[in-house]
Amino acid sequence: MARKPKRRAPARTRRKAVPAAPEPPPRQGAGGAWFLLCALTVAAAAFPVAATRVMNDECVTGAFFAPLALWGAAALLGWRWSRPRVYAGDRGLVALTVLLLGLGVVEQLRLGTWAESWVAWRAYAPLLAGLAGFLACVRWLPAEALARALAPMRWPCWLAAVGVLGALFVFGRPYRGGLFLPGQVNPTELAKVGLVLFAAGWLPLRAKGLSRTACGVPFPPARDALALGFAWGVPLAGAVLVRDLGLALILCLTAVFLLTALTRRPAWLAFGLGGAVAAGAALQGLSAHTAERFAAWLDPFADPLDGGWQIGQSLCAQYAGGLWGVGLGEGTPNAVPIVSNDFVYAAVAEEWGLVGCALLLLLYWLWLLRLARAGAEAKNPALALVGAGAASALGVQTLLNVAGVTKALPMTGITLPLLSQGGFSLLATLWLCGLAAAASKAGRQG
Repeated sequence: MARKPKRRAPARTRRKAVPAAPEPPPRQGAGGAWFLLCALTVAAAAFPVAATRVMNDECVTGAFFAPLALWGAAALLGWRWSRPRVYAGDRGLVALTVLLLGLGVVEQLRLGTWAESWVAWRAYAPLLAGLAGFLACVRWLPAEALARALAPMRWPCWLAAVGVLGALFVFGRPYRGGLFLPGQVNPTELAKVGLVLFAAGWLPLRAKGLSRTACGVPFPPARDALALGFAWGVPLAGAVLVRDLGLALILCLTAVFLLTALTRRPAWLAFGLGGAVAAGAALQGLSAHTAERFAAWLDPFADPLDGGWQIGQSLCAQYAGGLWGVGLGEGTPNAVPIVSNDFVYAAVAEEWGLVGCALLLLLYWLWLLRLARAGAEAKNPALALVGAGAASALGVQTLLNVAGVTKALPMTGITLPLLSQGGFSLLATLWLCGLAAAASKAGRQG
């Protein structure tokens, strides 16, 4: 019987290796939409201000538009340098910082605080230096390099912050209830940058001891408690000695929020807030100027032509604004003393109205959330503390300014971040935002 031929198994075909698909770039959220919103919002705010000036003045020099030109160049660089292929961090944080800065430039242009002369370069020095630091951090500062530098640079940053306060105490001159260097310069805002960097590099080294509690109350070992008291108590005492109550409150609350973020112990928050309230009450009689501010807060109309004049004019401006405001360029914001610095929120309330103020506070809230989340996903806790420290310091500053202008709290004389005129305040705010933007690169890269 003939044998049937065996069927040969089909030869196995070698499958060609399929190249792996390239990983998509890190998600950037609504970064592109934020930049579009930024350009449209600032253009809509700047148009009535510029149109009113051109119609009312016979001769408007090109220097009038210089602040807008500087902001436009910075916004263009921020957009290009935060593209997904270039920047791995939080693009929304960059866009929101640029947006708030643009609104501040327009508001200061409306108040006439910019020097309309090309030779007055000093008026633009804080803006230029702040933007340079902010954009440099966005473009060239890697999160890994920032993390490596925080620990070895912690004490130099602390010494720099204490040195600023010490120099002001030694060489400062009394002016408007505080101390200022010659030329009415007050660099205490730079101390916030140094202390945030110090805390980010130093606190993780003490995390285990600072996390200890007893019966729900923070109870760190004596060594850690004494170290914390020295590290934060010295600059806090310096802020009190230079009569900067606003900075003292910012330092107190920033320390509380950083300890809470580090240890995940809500007891630090309750303990610190109670201590801040007690310290504020104790400092009520620190000086005659401080006592006058407390009296004006309690009843501004008891002395409406002297101590209560500023807060009284601010309340009148906010009342005049109503729900929708009187319109950009239609109010009289300069009736409020020092409106471009401490009371810029009153000018916003008069011309933007309650609705405009609500939208502005919403932008601040989104901005602070982005700051707080910067570096939160990083493996290195120091990077998370950079974002948390920036959000805490700037958030407390925003709260104290708005609450002081609206008479919810006594006025402390601090500025509204990115909207007020303050030179060193603008510089410190942009640098803190730049550091947080650099720290966010680690979180987005995973």
